[in-house]
Amino acid sequence: MNVLRLAWLELRRFRGPLMVVPVAIALVPLLYGSLYLWSNWDPYGHFDEVPVAVVNQDRPVSAAGQTLAAGAQLTETVVERNDFEWHQVDAAKASDGLRDGDYYFTVTIPPDFSAKLASGPTAQPQQARLTMTLNDANGFIIGTAAESAKATLQSAITQAVQQTYAQQAFTQLGDLRQQLGQAAADARQLQAGIGTAPAPQLQQGAGDLAAGLDRAAASVPAPAGPQQAQGTAGVLTAPVVIDVDNLHPAKLYGRGMAPFFFSIALWVFGLTAYLVLKPFNARALAGRSGALTVTLAGWLPAAFLGVVGAYVLYAVVDLGLGLDPRQVGQTLGLLALAAAAFVAIDHLLNVAFGAVGDALSLVLLMLQLTSCGGLYPIETTPAPFQWLHQVLPMTYLVEGLRVTISGGEGWILTRSVLVLGAYLLVALAVSALVLSRRRLWTMARMKPAIQL
Repeated sequence: MNVLRLAWLELRRFRGPLMVVPVAIALVPLLYGSLYLWSNWDPYGHFDEVPVAVVNQDRPVSAAGQTLAAGAQLTETVVERNDFEWHQVDAAKASDGLRDGDYYFTVTIPPDFSAKLASGPTAQPQQARLTMTLNDANGFIIGTAAESAKATLQSAITQAVQQTYAQQAFTQLGDLRQQLGQAAADARQLQAGIGTAPAPQLQQGAGDLAAGLDRAAASVPAPAGPQQAQGTAGVLTAPVVIDVDNLHPAKLYGRGMAPFFFSIALWVFGLTAYLVLKPFNARALAGRSGALTVTLAGWLPAAFLGVVGAYVLYAVVDLGLGLDPRQVGQTLGLLALAAAAFVAIDHLLNVAFGAVGDALSLVLLMLQLTSCGGLYPIETTPAPFQWLHQVLPMTYLVEGLRVTISGGEGWILTRSVLVLGAYLLVALAVSALVLSRRRLWTMARMKPAIQL
């Protein structure tokens, strides 16, 4: 019997309804590739849906006879640009929103913003300052987008300030021309009156000429010394400085992405564990052992190995790469809970669906890779992934690890623990319920269509 015939005989096993099995296997690359590309097709094109906050504390000032409200103008400019979903809020709401994950970063305009911008042409020019605040507990990649926003803000402010300075200079030149013209007219009038006008009129004409020249001189800025000239040039070139603060910095790309990759590693362990281990002992199930006992006995070995694997992964990354989490104990505890919960989910899939369970686990892995928000903000993904983000367990491991590794709000970690704990208990309970029903043997169970 040749190779091709043997291969054909293997495929012929999947006849009738079983044809769905090879078809499903062939569609795995499509499922993985299409889901991942769909969710990440144009994340930067959807940053206008990423919520950020601007806080305007600026107080307008009077400059060159006009009111300068630079803070309000800047706020209006960034909102109209629509490069992010800008929210104009007060300082307290911005701070709370950044800590809770409602905003990915905030920009604060201080009270003296306009005053410092207006000081450019004066004897004591000062650079204005803005404060941009990030929080890596909400995601690491957003920092790259924030840097782009920082550059945009600096460019917009510099352009506006240079335009304002140029307008002031041309206004001063216009005033100077007008006043010199008046002085010239006074001089011609004085010249014409010499020899014919009485002395008092000549004296008045001379006074008018002197006053006109004084006004012209006053309209010209005083000559700057070297230091003032250098300071004015520096402020004109870079009129604003943006200070960047980070509430919980991840510092390194790998440290910022560790929650995402740790989550993938633990799910893949659960997926592969029951390729080797049996999800339940059939003899014990057929005997007098209770369904819950059989369930826990089938789940516990894989859960134990999963916790060991998680700790080995943590040790290698911490000692070898320098993970250095802010909260070591909470990180280890969360990893153990997630390993146990992920194994419980895979255990349920194997108990309920047999050999197909691992395929379903693979599908769940693909869905979670694209919806857990481990890379880009979840707001940049299509709506179905945003819904999955709220219900699938990997989301909560990623969010919890961000808090334990980089720092963050305690309620986020508490929510992650509660959700993962709920997944663990529900998965074990449903597995026990399924096994209790499997005590009734059927021909399909005695001779399953698909075997590993």
